[in-house]
Amino acid sequence: MNVKDYVGDLIGASLLITESRIIADYLLKDLSDDEWKSLVIEQNILQKRSAQTASRYTKTIRHRVGGLGDDFIASLLESTERAYIQLLMAALLINSPIVADFMRLSLAEARRTYKPALASNAWNEFYDTQIRVYPELNKFFESTINKMGNNAIKSLVDSGYLSTSRKRQIQPVYLLPEVKECLISINREDLIDVMECTI
Repeated sequence: MNVKDYVGDLIGASLLITESRIIADYLLKDLSDDEWKSLVIEQNILQKRSAQTASRYTKTIRHRVGGLGDDFIASLLESTERAYIQLLMAALLINSPIVADFMRLSLAEARRTYKPALASNAWNEFYDTQIRVYPELNKFFESTINKMGNNAIKSLVDSGYLSTSRKRQIQPVYLLPEVKECLISINREDLIDVMECTI
């Protein structure tokens, strides 16, 4: 796996919970580029202050969620709020395997050793370790690495694994049956153990 595929769209944003529901609804309508531009820029369906932010978020969501197919999108839109957030987390892990490894190597390890919280430098320690596996990770600027870390932590907070971005107290997360079924249907049952931190 090359470093671009490993990092995926993590730089783009965290889970984008509110924005993803809006964009996912339009993903099933097979819109043209002009129609997307009209919705995102002219109509400002995401209600963002800048067109640049709206475009970046839309691009991230279209890539992250749209690439998983219509059945996944339909499951996302029909799910309860809790399942919806878990499915968004799954989409992030699929598109940014670096976050799945962070959960495996840092979060699950902290749980296994009964630590009450994730260390404040957990992302940086993890990243330094992964540079040995993916040397190209070393090419990113420190600001980009920090942004990726912030998005990864925020995603763990939004999906209930950590209490807050500041305290980072570790909380148990139990995958809902429908989320497990969805992961199995897209041949990603490997993520069940990752998301339940039972590796």
